[in-house]
Amino acid sequence: MGRILRFLFGTLSFIIALIAIGIGYLKLDNVYRQKFFASFLNKMSDTNDTAMMNLRCNQLLTHSNVKGHVLEIGAGTGINFPCLHNNTRIKSYIGIEPNIHMHPYFYNFIKQWDIPYEVDLLNNSATDMHEVESNSIDTVIMTLVLCSVPDPLPEKILLEVHRILKPGGNFIFFENVVADSKTKPFIYGFQKTIEPIWAIIGDGCQFKPITNYFDAMKNVYSKVEYQYIDFPAPVFFVKDAIIGKLVQ
Repeated sequence: MGRILRFLFGTLSFIIALIAIGIGYLKLDNVYRQKFFASFLNKMSDTNDTAMMNLRCNQLLTHSNVKGHVLEIGAGTGINFPCLHNNTRIKSYIGIEPNIHMHPYFYNFIKQWDIPYEVDLLNNSATDMHEVESNSIDTVIMTLVLCSVPDPLPEKILLEVHRILKPGGNFIFFENVVADSKTKPFIYGFQKTIEPIWAIIGDGCQFKPITNYFDAMKNVYSKVEYQYIDFPAPVFFVKDAIIGKLVQ
């Protein structure tokens, strides 16, 4: 019995050591971390996830919400195209994705769909979209991006979106938020405990009060609205989220 326990303990220790080494390598090597995150996100981009695709397509990216010249911040693997490919109201699409290791997955993804409009993918940061003219975009999309954007850059992104949107244009978003420390103290504590590791695995993603960024825009945009939802995620500590819209 003692030999079995020693074997199990040794095996578990070895596995933990390998995980620790892997996380340490991700922390030190930025390129490898971005490659890892791109591969991880591609594996998580499951169009057969009914609950998730229902949220994306039927609640957020409806054909009535998305139209004209469209720009997506954090285009990622192209997971939103199942919601957009047959939208005849879209005239053109620009994707902003600074992680170039996402780009092959993005192009492979859109090959699955018959896209009737022009698609461009840029690798610059959304804090400086100088290639996009002011007042030229009808709809901006952003899904699960701001958690990985360090302060004070989220505010710069929201101001840059305001610049490129046409008057009356819509900025549609879906973001994770930190759990409420008063109503969900256990989840909040768990989030803050694992945050250092989560940030490494998630390419900088942290549990933040994302709503503060949007609230700060109430004197910039003509309308700021959002609502809290339960994110249909497979793990309990990332279920707090918001969906909403800003109007130029």
